[in-house]
Amino acid sequence: MERITTYTANAPITSTQLNDLQDVTVGLVSGSNANVLSAPGCDGCEWQSSAASLSSATQVKVDASKDWRDRVLTVAYYAPSGALTQPGGANDYQYDYNSSLRKGYTGRGALDAGSADPTNGNPPVPAAGVSWAMEVATDIWLYASTVDGALYLYNDTVGTLKTPILSINATAPTGLRP
Repeated sequence: MERITTYTANAPITSTQLNDLQDVTVGLVSGSNANVLSAPGCDGCEWQSSAASLSSATQVKVDASKDWRDRVLTVAYYAPSGALTQPGGANDYQYDYNSSLRKGYTGRGALDAGSADPTNGNPPVPAAGVSWAMEVATDIWLYASTVDGALYLYNDTVGTLKTPILSINATAPTGLRP
């Protein structure tokens, strides 16, 4: 987003300036009738792994700037077949892809099969009422940490992923599983 105005300490803010901000701000409203997702607002996250690859049976932290628990996520996911396709990479001219689109709920976060936080070699396992993870592609999991709400991507495939890409739109916390 580009800055509209630069303010200094104790500078007056006019109604015209506030209206200008509203005109360029992107917003999301919740439907007002019979809506279980009544929390107003949304968060977004664009991410592409800075590592050349994500090995099998490993996880990577996508974002820790907010608590991603108790949100409904709409996720576009793609893993390029070649390396260095990220913007600025040698093959960034190939940064044109058709992603898979998924929608899921992060609940109170994910646990592994032993009811512990997922770690390398121990993927998240969704389970009714205790563990939430969304499978953005076959054996590729996106989940929130039960401890701090950080968002993680887990590669549970038998192969290595090349610089996976996520575009995430999330509701505000729903308040349904705080």
